[in-house]
Amino acid sequence: MEFIHVTSTNRQKTLLTAKPCVMALGFFDGVHLGHQQVLKEAKRVAEEQELPFVIMSFFPHPKEVLSNGKRIFPYLMPINDKRRIFEDLGADCFYLIQFDREFAGLSPREFVQTYLLHLGAKQVVAGFDFSYGYQGKGNLNTIKNDSDGKIEGINVDKIEWEGEKISSTTIRNMVLSGEMEKIPPYLGSDYQTEGRVMFRNNNTEIRLLRHYLLPAQGFYEVTLNHHQELLTQIASVYDGTITLFSSQGQGSPLNEWQTIRLSWKKRLSQRCEELRHVFLSSALVKS
Repeated sequence: MEFIHVTSTNRQKTLLTAKPCVMALGFFDGVHLGHQQVLKEAKRVAEEQELPFVIMSFFPHPKEVLSNGKRIFPYLMPINDKRRIFEDLGADCFYLIQFDREFAGLSPREFVQTYLLHLGAKQVVAGFDFSYGYQGKGNLNTIKNDSDGKIEGINVDKIEWEGEKISSTTIRNMVLSGEMEKIPPYLGSDYQTEGRVMFRNNNTEIRLLRHYLLPAQGFYEVTLNHHQELLTQIASVYDGTITLFSSQGQGSPLNEWQTIRLSWKKRLSQRCEELRHVFLSSALVKS
């Protein structure tokens, strides 16, 4: 999959090399099952039309830009995770548009004419609630008019689980409240984070990489892949820090500064206070 980060400095060059395509549009934070339905529909249409399957997304989030950086958006995943999932879903090209105040000021028609048409979009697929242009005044019902009849907009209906719309906001709230076991039917998998291993005071701490979300304070069952072996660990989230210790009471099998991916299985709420006492006692004995 080709990846192109489109900025004000390379936009014109990018437009010159664009080819006709079917394009999926969205921010796609988390790439949950609702997003995946949009992407699969775009791929289906692309195969039907014998055109490349292209994805367009944006970064940073509009709320960060429009607040002049005063609001930090709680991302579920970084761009590299999106790239990996998009490639797995069969995308031919991923355009990541730099969202800045100039971009935010484009009218719906200017966005369609400047970006979608010039990047070759023939059909655009997005979720039912997707909007574009200044103050989100454009949507897939207006895209035909904004493109002078050259682009067909395809809406994908909302996807629900147990009567609730699957959304990035819902998943963020679950992470922030520690309800990790509820996430897979929405995300399509466990919530996963990556971080670097650090040894501090005889403890194994994980420093999260940027743009992952830290679960609520508590104890969790997590798994990690180490030398192709799946390990189950207990993770403590306390005072903004993730600390790992083996459920078997063994020492850490990890190396310092190693990057690992954690899959968050469930919160151990019933044993939380007991585990906290054991963990803190162990740390005091070792230090």
